[in-house]
Amino acid sequence: MNLGITITSTILVLIVATPVVLMQQQQKNKERKLIKALKAFASKNNCSLTEYEAFRNFAIGLDKNKNQLFFYKKSTTSETLEHINLNEIRSCNVSNLKKPTRKDAVGNTVRLELILNPINNKNNKYNIEIYNQTDDFQINGDLEIGRKWEHIINDNIR
Repeated sequence: MNLGITITSTILVLIVATPVVLMQQQQKNKERKLIKALKAFASKNNCSLTEYEAFRNFAIGLDKNKNQLFFYKKSTTSETLEHINLNEIRSCNVSNLKKPTRKDAVGNTVRLELILNPINNKNNKYNIEIYNQTDDFQINGDLEIGRKWEHIINDNIR
């Protein structure tokens, strides 16, 4: 009787745990590929990343020695590569574009971007898209990652 319950419990635990473990492994592999692509992009620009992070479908990194920022995003429809010289940037801030809903006047986040403002106002701003409602199903930790990198970038441009 106890052996039957033990075997049944073990099988049920394996049935529940296996998909979770496989999804985590798949996410880690995806993050490794993002970081590998970001490092290769930095290397092509004669830089070496001293700080980097991968999150969901993008990777962002910084070469503190040369003050260069790198960004790589891969979605189902496109691939984005950005290389920004932080010596030419005045400030960085997070832009959280929201769209009001019927139930909520504040609304849901539609797009989340890092906006890098150049020192020379003649140059265009750099928009690094962290979250887009059409590509990503749910915002989960994206704002925290945006705020974290906003501080990292602002600390490096001063």
